[in-house]
Amino acid sequence: MNIPVLDLSELDSNQEKFIADLKGAFTTFGTCYLINHGIDLDLCKELQRLSKEFFALSLEQKEQISMLKSPQFRGYSKEGGEYTAGSKDYREQIDAGSDKEALSWDINSPIWMRIQGPNLFPKEIPELKTVFNEWFKQTSTATLKLLKGFAIALELPQDSFDKLYGKNSYAHAKLLRYPPAFDGNTQGVGSHKDGGLITFVLQDKESGLQGLLNGEWIDVPPMEGTVVVNIGEFLELATNGYLKATIHRVNLTPNERFSIAYFLGVQLDKDIPILELPEHLKKESTGVDTDPKNPLLRNVAENYFKRMIRSHPDVAKKYHSDLIERFSF
Repeated sequence: MNIPVLDLSELDSNQEKFIADLKGAFTTFGTCYLINHGIDLDLCKELQRLSKEFFALSLEQKEQISMLKSPQFRGYSKEGGEYTAGSKDYREQIDAGSDKEALSWDINSPIWMRIQGPNLFPKEIPELKTVFNEWFKQTSTATLKLLKGFAIALELPQDSFDKLYGKNSYAHAKLLRYPPAFDGNTQGVGSHKDGGLITFVLQDKESGLQGLLNGEWIDVPPMEGTVVVNIGEFLELATNGYLKATIHRVNLTPNERFSIAYFLGVQLDKDIPILELPEHLKKESTGVDTDPKNPLLRNVAENYFKRMIRSHPDVAKKYHSDLIERFSF
């Protein structure tokens, strides 16, 4: 099965072709490679280099920015420090997001206020913050451009998603290292859907990423100069299931793997609306896939906490114990 390769520059130069390719990719495959995405390739390589430099530090140095120091679930978590579907993920990572001052909140405050806050970066590699912030900015621009393409593909005004953005808009990223497979452990990250609207995955040289495409697990190997695009839960919700969030996983291989993922979010205090699609697209929608143990929540902040409380129970217990029962489905 050949995963489609889409050229984002064609959204400007050959829109009709690009929109047809986009619709074909995400109603048939659920994923694609994206070229000419507007993210500087040298910047991507520099961020990958600095990411590897960070993961080569001692555990003591890395844990100076431990996620346990962040109520906003930012910072470093070690191998086995995150869970998917109740099982340990064997990867280490830095979680970072839209970098803003933390807000003062208490248990009576709207829960979205707990998410806004600063990123944590290592003092040993000061340039990592600068390079990450520029990459984050460029990637944000690219994902928002692609989102306009999705609006056009859905036969909606291209500004249809603009109302979801404002001063507390939020996006999220992960710098990731997966160890070589060991002692029979192969779960880099378990089968899951991403939060947010769109995910970009920047791969290095090692494979391991798989997408569940047409009911079959398909390898999505690295391709130079591309990002892998997945649909997130919010786009499935917004289209009432016409577009499906991409189910994917990462298996450990004999070699270590590095990647960087970006998750396009929206304003933290919003509910995801159901877009008014044309009738012929509505007829093709099969509705939102629901799992009683992991429901898709329309409120942005609730969906975030549902995910993070399960993924990082130690951080949740330290800072958000009052929410644990609320999101235990």
